Amino acid sequence: MVKFASRILLSFSLIAVFSATGSAQNTHSVWSKNPLLVKDGQTNIEYNIFVKGNAAFAWTESTIRAYAHAVVVITPKLRYDFMRTGSTADGINGLWDVRRNGVLVCNNYIGKAYLLSPSPIPPGNYFKIYVGTPSAYAEKWFYSGDRTERFDF
Repeated sequence: MVKFASRILLSFSLIAVFSATGSAQNTHSVWSKNPLLVKDGQTNIEYNIFVKGNAAFAWTESTIRAYAHAVVVITPKLRYDFMRTGSTADGINGLWDVRRNGVLVCNNYIGKAYLLSPSPIPPGNYFKIYVGTPSAYAEKWFYSGDRTERFDF
């Protein structure tokens, strides 16, 4: 019986240690309500006036647990969506999708979102999303916006 109790105690101890180690990973979330600039990678047209939109990023450092979705509306008939998963300590890297008016114009193109840190966020700080081509990172498609809120846990 003592052996059984010792095993149970050891099992609970290991579960507690591994749970604490897993929860020690830094997780972040950044929101934006103010897009600054968007560049269409096919037409090379940049939009920076009268743009409206939102962006949300959530990631756990150095894991694949990440989410990014940035939306900008230029006119009622022109909208862009940037979407991705995968992360680093300060950003979200990997394969991105870009939609123009709901139509997929980039599918699994290499890109990254960065300048999502540090915390706290002074007013006027911004983030960037660059999306390149299917085979290489490049600064072809672009979305930038003010970081308006951040939450770390």
